[in-house]
Amino acid sequence: MSWPTKNNFLEIYRVAHNNAADLLREAELLYGNKCFARAYALAFTALEEISKSQFAADVFTGLHTEEKFKEFYRDHKRKIGRAKWAHEDANSYPHNLKWVGPDIDDLERIDPREPDFRKRSDALYVGVDFDNRKITKPEEQITEKDAKEMMRIVEVALERIWEVSEYYGEQIGTKGFMK
Repeated sequence: MSWPTKNNFLEIYRVAHNNAADLLREAELLYGNKCFARAYALAFTALEEISKSQFAADVFTGLHTEEKFKEFYRDHKRKIGRAKWAHEDANSYPHNLKWVGPDIDDLERIDPREPDFRKRSDALYVGVDFDNRKITKPEEQITEKDAKEMMRIVEVALERIWEVSEYYGEQIGTKGFMK
């Protein structure tokens, strides 16, 4: 029997999706402890996992091929590029208003900036600017707002995937919400 099989892509979808949810939960813990750079990095990684899971689902449903998945699998920038829908939904989806308290005055509008692969690196690595003789720590490069925005994109992506596949009963993968 050859590997991977169609059912292996279903398993990739499931495991990567669950890992994205775990990464978001861990990002929220870091955010709650004011570790914004690391929270950003984990949320960004969660978005990559969502992209991977959706592509695997698309192979399972026949929308894409195994060969395309293999090309896509290790290309971080391509995974983030393919998750552009999540950023757009986070900025336009009716649920882009997040409750932060029991009072209507506590309503906060979050319009996240587009995920930036360079910023993910900034969240993990010390920056060295030789021309300007400057060294910057990750926590100096990533703000609380950056982390909150990235986590919001992931929250909306997970919510939309659930809504389309579970609530509306569409097939798994991007066909149900990417037109």
